[in-house]
Amino acid sequence: MTLKKLLLIGLVTTFTATLAACSSEDQAVTDSAVSETAVSETAVSETAMAELSAAAVDSTPGLADGAYALISVDVTEKGEVSSYLRDQMKIYTQDRFMFAFYNDLTDKVDAGTGYTHWVDGVLVETPIANQDGELEDLSFDLTITPTEAGFTQSLKGMKYGERSVNMVEQWKTLSTETTPFDGLWKLDNRVSGSDDWGDFMEMKLIGGGHFIFFQSMVVEGESIKHFGFGSLGVDEAGHVVETGITSTIEGFVGAESMLNMQLIDDNHMSQSFELNGAMVTQTYVRI
Repeated sequence: MTLKKLLLIGLVTTFTATLAACSSEDQAVTDSAVSETAVSETAVSETAMAELSAAAVDSTPGLADGAYALISVDVTEKGEVSSYLRDQMKIYTQDRFMFAFYNDLTDKVDAGTGYTHWVDGVLVETPIANQDGELEDLSFDLTITPTEAGFTQSLKGMKYGERSVNMVEQWKTLSTETTPFDGLWKLDNRVSGSDDWGDFMEMKLIGGGHFIFFQSMVVEGESIKHFGFGSLGVDEAGHVVETGITSTIEGFVGAESMLNMQLIDDNHMSQSFELNGAMVTQTYVRI
């Protein structure tokens, strides 16, 4: 084979290899572009779906934060309607709720607290604790209708053991005032010079110029549960005065208590008060 033929063969081989390499690179670029386009379209699609989902749910509150007192409640069970009057308060504040009263249907303290959010005009309550301890996997859809006095609350399928009842409650507004101490608080520590109660637990909600608490403890081997609610005022000097309205604690109703209440930081609070001639200091963590 002549030198000229060898040179021609070499040129053809090089040209063929170059074409193959260019074809491979073009294919890689095309595949990359397709991949990037697919990722981009997926991201846009997911964003669009999230925006559509958010737009589909109306989370506008249908009720102002504040403290409310029960006017009356109608309970329907198996077609029969019973009306009740009872001392009960409920507070909504900072997407939290709490209620407390003495329940004549069960003959015991009935109290609960948890989170709230609004879905298309319906108030969804998710309880996290009641007078017996922590709760989970529960939620209630409440139909709230504002009234001149306050609001009407409707709840279907409320369970009391094996019983199921429908309730319609009428509420009146007590106050929508705010204080620096508003929020849901869980007892973290308690130091008392007046008692040696064991297993002391307390939840407290402050809002609407009022407060609610429920607590449990062991006294001389017996499990005790209490609740209480009342008004709460803060003067210009920062002094806190609580005035009892209703409670299972003897001497609470109508009594004024001066508290040394302090915000330790955004998520911790302490309160000190005198009980039976001795000081009690309780610290809380925000829920």
